[in-house]
Amino acid sequence: MKKGFTLIEMIGVMVILSLLLAFVMPNVINYVKKGGDIKDKATKEILYTAAKKYMKDNKGDFKEDIHNTYCINIKDLSEQGYVESPIILSSSNKDITKDTSTSVKVTYDKKYKYDLEENCEEKIHPTPVLSKGLTPIKYDEENSKWVVADKTKNDWYDYDKQEWANAVTLLPGVTKKVGDEVKVDGTEASMMLVWIPKYEYKIEGDYGKGGTSADLPGEIEVNFVLRTKKGYNETTGYRVHPAFTFGDQDVSGFWIGKFELSHETLSSNVNVNNLNCSTENCENASGFRILPNVASLRSNNVANLWYGIKSIENTDLFGLSNIDSHMIKNAEWGAVAYLSQSKYGKYGNKKYTGANKEIYQNKSSNYITGSSNGTPTQSDSRSGDQCVYNDMQDLGEDTNGYKKGQCGPGASTTGNIYGVYDMNGGTWEYMMSARKSDNKIYIGRNSEKNSGFKGLYSEGGEKIDGVNLPDLRYYDLYTADDTYIACDNDECYGHALSETNSWYNNNAINPTNGNYEYVAGYFDLLRGGYESFGVHGGIFTYGNYDYEGFFLVTSRVVILKK
Repeated sequence: MKKGFTLIEMIGVMVILSLLLAFVMPNVINYVKKGGDIKDKATKEILYTAAKKYMKDNKGDFKEDIHNTYCINIKDLSEQGYVESPIILSSSNKDITKDTSTSVKVTYDKKYKYDLEENCEEKIHPTPVLSKGLTPIKYDEENSKWVVADKTKNDWYDYDKQEWANAVTLLPGVTKKVGDEVKVDGTEASMMLVWIPKYEYKIEGDYGKGGTSADLPGEIEVNFVLRTKKGYNETTGYRVHPAFTFGDQDVSGFWIGKFELSHETLSSNVNVNNLNCSTENCENASGFRILPNVASLRSNNVANLWYGIKSIENTDLFGLSNIDSHMIKNAEWGAVAYLSQSKYGKYGNKKYTGANKEIYQNKSSNYITGSSNGTPTQSDSRSGDQCVYNDMQDLGEDTNGYKKGQCGPGASTTGNIYGVYDMNGGTWEYMMSARKSDNKIYIGRNSEKNSGFKGLYSEGGEKIDGVNLPDLRYYDLYTADDTYIACDNDECYGHALSETNSWYNNNAINPTNGNYEYVAGYFDLLRGGYESFGVHGGIFTYGNYDYEGFFLVTSRVVILKK
């Protein structure tokens, strides 16, 4: 009886097994891999379902628009309760609920399409939010007039072409339909406004992308983002601009006055506090105008301007409803300044090169809104007649060979007629800001005497001393010593202070012990310079005053939809 295998038989068996393994193993490996793919597919379906639910809950932020790519971060979905943690992909063995680099990528082409992607690049097409009472307009350059735009069509605005969305409020009894002319001479429109969409930004080095010096700063990189996006991305270096956080709310953008604030009857009056507004229902606010070719309203302290601008919310005055109107904050000024220095603003406008990318000065000795000197860097003396805001004449090149673009629109934040004017020269503009010291908040050096507001706030917002200051969300709060201004004891990101200090030679005015000034513990912030400034005036310029009524100071309107 045979009790074993011969060597030849064993070798034969091994050969057969090797052949079988060679045939079977690839199929086994593929089966295992397929099993992993199936598991990931099921996980992805869970994530896609969660993303759909998130989009439904935030449907105001998501448009069926082929221009948009949405990136819904898995970590955010987890933190907001749309999916449970952990979620580990078998293909990578990574818990994607703790990783900020993984997102559900959503695109649209007749229907939404969902993918899972690392380092998803979001692209948002900015969409203005029109409150009731706002009429969209665009400029008919051939006929030199503004007309009512069709808000459903893409030609109302195009930020890629530096054409920011514009809108107007109409005077009582004036009605318009799409295509009709809207006169901005005070007979039909009362206020012109420009939409600033929410974005994230990045400043490369000291002078921006491609910048070589303070004289020739470069691009501030900007991406438009959804209303719900927050914070700083360490991977990309982009930071959501703080102007789009209003108290505890995130906003998708804001409307800002296209020109400095004016008034139908009071702009020629230089009596201190001629506006006479002390409540949020001020009748004199009915005379507010935000129009070109009129004198700026000056000589009012911060409280008068604050209460007057707040009164715009009264539907009977301008026909607006469901809005929040307030005096501009410094962060909001910074948001406009940074957008202007991006590819979507004057910096990206190819009609201008070199130093002429800076916003041109308004050097009107009569403080006429929308005026332009045709250059950003004239001497301190006034320089003859000014171009009006829609003077499209081509200025050719300067002595350095830089393109100068157009005379009037060169003074806007876009280098064309669609931007914001009077941010270099004209008059100084008060920002709504305050300083925190000794656990108290101060507006003005002697609040009641200078700013018009009484008393102080405690650190937690509790009112003391019979205070009538506005709510904390309506002003920027700074801490400061002799050399440094801080926001919540941190860098003032987005405020156009230290990040862009001295760009275009737009320096801080009268600094003490550094680049910033505050006096006696109070921080009273002005922006832009006034008409007789030379090279040091500009959109990145800031200064200091008492917040009392002064004939060289005005302010600007900001409107949010509630």
